[in-house]
Amino acid sequence: MHETSNFRFFREDLCDRCGACFERCPVLELGHDEARQEIQALIHGDTGASLVLQHCVTCNACEFVCPTHANPYGLILERHNLEGRTQGLPYIARFIFPNEPENMWTTTRVLMGEDELALVHSWEENLKNPRREVLLTGFYNNLLPYIAQTSLLDELKPAIVGSDSMFGIGEDAYRIGFFEEAQRLGRLAKQKFSEMGIEKMYCFMVVEASMFTDVLPKKFGIDFDFEVELLDTWLLNRLKSGKIPVKHAVNMNVTVHDNCCGRYMDGVLQDTTREIMERIGCRVVEMQHIRENALCCGWAGTVPTLFGPTSGNPFHTLLNLLQSLQARLQEAEETGADALVVPCPGCCAFLSLIKVLTNSTVDIYLPLELVQIAAGETPVHKHEHRAWDILAVTTNLMLKWPFSARRFFPRPVDIQRPLPQATRGDALRIKLLGMLYHSALVQNRVSRSLIARCVKALINRYRVHLETKKRKMTGVRGNDR
Repeated sequence: MHETSNFRFFREDLCDRCGACFERCPVLELGHDEARQEIQALIHGDTGASLVLQHCVTCNACEFVCPTHANPYGLILERHNLEGRTQGLPYIARFIFPNEPENMWTTTRVLMGEDELALVHSWEENLKNPRREVLLTGFYNNLLPYIAQTSLLDELKPAIVGSDSMFGIGEDAYRIGFFEEAQRLGRLAKQKFSEMGIEKMYCFMVVEASMFTDVLPKKFGIDFDFEVELLDTWLLNRLKSGKIPVKHAVNMNVTVHDNCCGRYMDGVLQDTTREIMERIGCRVVEMQHIRENALCCGWAGTVPTLFGPTSGNPFHTLLNLLQSLQARLQEAEETGADALVVPCPGCCAFLSLIKVLTNSTVDIYLPLELVQIAAGETPVHKHEHRAWDILAVTTNLMLKWPFSARRFFPRPVDIQRPLPQATRGDALRIKLLGMLYHSALVQNRVSRSLIARCVKALINRYRVHLETKKRKMTGVRGNDR
């Protein structure tokens, strides 16, 4: 793996070092002087004591608030790119690479029922056939394949396609600074969909949609010759036309999570989600951080732990994930809403994880599920069950860590090949852990309350640690001025 990169997304010639990017960052919220110091340090390559690189969750808010459109987000990813290319990634990152046997999709399938496995298999098979219009499932969507079990999608079901091997059309690779891999996957996707003859692409997830419309064309020069539309837009249009009748007003107070990639596509998903809620009889109560200033769901809170001096410690990664997830869930709880509406299946899966671990009473729904209720249909809605499944596969990965190589260099992903199967040992451990987490030993009031107390105590201690570390770093910077 080479030590330099040909990609340069940051426009240093446009950057006036004003610091607005990190001053308005919903995670960092630095003071004006500190924010200016941070952008200057990043530009000069002084990354050893960078608050940004240690706390950035790659939510990309800085890219949209920069007054000169210099793309400071690109600068952050460039720094990740350099370290990833020279140092590799820690073992726990195998969780997100679909060509690794420990990937979350293969391992979670160990606990899926035959009905869900059949759905995923059919979506993969549909990629082999020419089609003019398709509904792309999205790789995180495939952790929750049961959400497609609805008559509302009957019109699109024969054309649902998707494979986890596509790795979000390169979105996760791009988010951790693996630019070459993101570009390669984008080109392979363009070739694949051109061969299929696709003219219209509906997307379950804004992640893939934004790769088609924003990231790949504007950053990598890869244009797609088909129209892209979000599934949520398709749902809204059918509500407007009456093709999906509102038989029962849902009559709930809901708060909306605006996910990171929802900032792309001119923010259309943010308005679409809220209009869907209003049309089905929900009242939207806003959180503190919304729209362009929204907090990440927390899943990308793992990104800063993949780089730097603590990157080899999976417990640091896990704690950073949990505290990031809880920060977002707490904002939802503080609104007093009945439910948190999450338009991204990936965000839904991981916010459901922190919900069960903290015993939160806020329910979590995808917009599609609430539309089902309004149309008189009962959604499958087993996000909590799947959250415990994801905890089982995560626990298995943590148990393997002490006996595995600490770092690795990711291999190129082959989108034409199916995911590698979980090893016999992994499958056995995951099934046993799944049985434990779903058993009466865990699923009772006392155990759930004890787990929630322990998790919250760990998160609180970790937050104190992070704040103390941040104050020390800020103090050192101040003394150096």
